[in-house]
Parts: sequence; C-alpha cells; structure tokens
Amino acid sequence: MSSSPIGHTPHSLMDDGVFEEVEEGKGTEFGTQVHDFAERYADGDAVEQKNPDEERVAAFLDRLPGELRPEENAYLPIEVDGHQVTISGIIDLLHLTTEEVDIIDYKTDRGRHAQSEYRKQLSVYYHVVRQLYPKRRITTSIFYTADGERVDIDPHTMEALVELVTFCPGE
Repeated sequence: MSSSPIGHTPHSLMDDGVFEEVEEGKGTEFGTQVHDFAERYADGDAVEQKNPDEERVAAFLDRLPGELRPEENAYLPIEVDGHQVTISGIIDLLHLTTEEVDIIDYKTDRGRHAQSEYRKQLSVYYHVVRQLYPKRRITTSIFYTADGERVDIDPHTMEALVELVTFCPGE
C-alpha cells in the first residue's frame, strides 16, 4: 500500500445522479465556453460576448469593486481515517476587498437541481480560502449564468467534509 496522499476533487464528493434526468441543459461544451469567457473577461482581456449567459457574466463582473482573481487553484489537505487526503480544485473567481473574500462559482445550469451538491464543492473552497485570509469575512456563492442570479451558499463544516470523503484502499 502506498503512503502517498490520496487525491480527490470537489466533484468526486458530489452525487452525479442529480444531473441524470435533466434535459434542458446546454451541455459541457457550452459551460466550458462561458467559463473561458468569464476568466478572460475578469483578466481584462477584450473578449466578445457571444450569448446572453456571457452578457450576464460581464454585467455581474462589472459591478464587483475590488480585485478579481479568476481560476485560482485550491488544495485542501485533510486526514480521513488516519490517511492524508488532498482535495484539489479550481475556484472560478475570488473577489477580494479589504474586508471580504467572495468565492464565486459560475454555473450554466438551467435549474437549481444540483445546488446541494455544489455546496460540497464550495465548502472545499471555503476552507482553503479561510486559511489564506483568516482576518477577512469569507462568503461562498453560485452565479447562475442562465438568469444572472447570485445565490449565497452556507458551507459545510470541516467535520462534514471529512465525512463526505470515502477512503478506498489502493487508490
């Protein structure tokens, strides 16, 4: 058995079953396109808005004062059953002000069917960012690009995250 850390992503903690019966989605390719646009727009690149989702992302980002940091790597080391596990992911956007750090995740979903699963993802990011900015208020939210709604998410505790991680011998 290897003594190296076990790796997970926030998505490995999520139940993919919430996506199975959804028919009105626009697909992974569309989601990637919107995320790529959002990253480049937040970086200040001159990018063309090609659809209403991108228009809503641009309008949203234009309203945010402070520093925008798109596509930030996040690594959360935790111990599960005596084993070191690292959960790694990419935060869509960190919005920093002098008092606050907002963790924002873009979702191109046409409904709210997966919000409870996305809470797991945002919880990982919350605990990473809380360690980096211990003196600032940390918030987590989803920005739904389909309608421009921003939904605040209450993150899970660290103990709840540990319980979500399943250790599989031989991983």
